[in-house]
Amino acid sequence: MSDLSQARRPIRDLVRQLEFRSTFGRPCYLKRNTVHAALIVPMLRSGADGPYSYMKTYQRSTIHEAIVLGYITLGPDLGKVPEFAGPSTHWSASPDLFGRTISLRGGGQ
Repeated sequence: MSDLSQARRPIRDLVRQLEFRSTFGRPCYLKRNTVHAALIVPMLRSGADGPYSYMKTYQRSTIHEAIVLGYITLGPDLGKVPEFAGPSTHWSASPDLFGRTISLRGGGQ
């Protein structure tokens, strides 16, 4: 894994969000379309069974670059993403769109 300070700003932002949200003990999810990827994260309230929320949309190429550089890894299978709070008109709000888990590679180094 290369030095995070040398990575582009969107990659640094993604890694920092995952570092923080991974401390909640629940997985983060990624929903992708042909151009974008929406990050779905656990909310700060209601403990281990709390709700999820839409965090941010990244370019899909940013996610791919972070994988190639060794910062993150995606889950092996597409699956249902838990219901989450966010804009109802956003493309990621479609219940028909599956997602994958996303996590830091190497346990959050």
